[in-house]
Amino acid sequence: MSIRYRADEIKRYSLEFYGPGGAEDLFWKVDSDDPFTPMNRGDRVLPMDAPGARPDVVHEITDIEHLIWTAGEKVRYVTRIYTRPATPIG
Repeated sequence: MSIRYRADEIKRYSLEFYGPGGAEDLFWKVDSDDPFTPMNRGDRVLPMDAPGARPDVVHEITDIEHLIWTAGEKVRYVTRIYTRPATPIG
């Protein structure tokens, strides 16, 4: 089945979070018209709006992948954040 998108409805930026299972382990995606704050390997993130998120579960960034493509007249930026469970700081 082919998924069709309307280019005028697609947000410019997407941030995707993956668990330790890699590309098959997407646990949260958020789209925005505005860019996201840069993240780096080793940063710890707490995606509070992710399904099942808890304040005591932290994710450490293990890898980052950037995808850039066009949709109609828009350039799209997708940042894939790969993570593993980490101990909260503090």
